Amino acid sequence: MQPLRYDRFSVLLHWLMAVLIVGQIALGLWMTGLPKDGSGLRAAWFNVHKSWGMVLGLLIAVRLAWALLRPRVAPPPAARPLQALAAGTHRLLYALMLVMPWSGFFGSVFSGYPIRFFGMPLPKLAERWDSAKELLGSVHQWSAAALMLLIALHVLAFLYHQFIVKDALLQRMRWSGTDRTTP
Repeated sequence: MQPLRYDRFSVLLHWLMAVLIVGQIALGLWMTGLPKDGSGLRAAWFNVHKSWGMVLGLLIAVRLAWALLRPRVAPPPAARPLQALAAGTHRLLYALMLVMPWSGFFGSVFSGYPIRFFGMPLPKLAERWDSAKELLGSVHQWSAAALMLLIALHVLAFLYHQFIVKDALLQRMRWSGTDRTTP
């Protein structure tokens, strides 16, 4: 039997990650505009961004493991092409949620600068490697742009379901109530 709504832990992970990802994107866009003036302000915000990125990298691993262990929630009724589009979009969202923190982390590893996790220095994992840092920085930026587009598509799909189709899609993500299954 397929559940009709997500369990509480899945809902918690979804909304926690949504808030953190939107915050990380906003912080990433803002901090890159900070001047490199030697005051340490830019470096401090980059370290905050890296720390939350590492948290997100761990959360997406937990979320993927949890998704693989739980029964799949029944998809809302829709035409096959729309269901395929939704499934593909969700897979791509997960892929980008993996690529973003990992490309950022390994780009930092190869930058030659120390990495701090909320102020705590992490061991140096590799020597400075400029071409790897550049490549991973590009992957990080492109995946951020792709993730922003997919988040917008995800929100538009929600609005379509909620206000046009009116299939109570939001009820599947409710915190309260029991996990119901199809008969």
